[in-house]
Amino acid sequence: MGRRRRPGRHADVRLFVATGILGGFTTFSTFSLEALTLARDGSAGLATAYAAGSVALGFAAAYAGTVAARLLAPHA
Repeated sequence: MGRRRRPGRHADVRLFVATGILGGFTTFSTFSLEALTLARDGSAGLATAYAAGSVALGFAAAYAGTVAARLLAPHA
């Protein structure tokens, strides 16, 4: 006899792929395209600032989220 699957498992995997993986891919592609377009248009300094600023803000947001989670999570 085969194992029974959870009824919503396929939908969960599809949702993860559609929003998680594809969402991250399109966001990163847009970020890369914008930086490349700035550089090709002769704004190498602005492209560098855009890329560095985006990465720095991403790290800052991740850090802020970690701090907020620690403050809001129930202590064990």
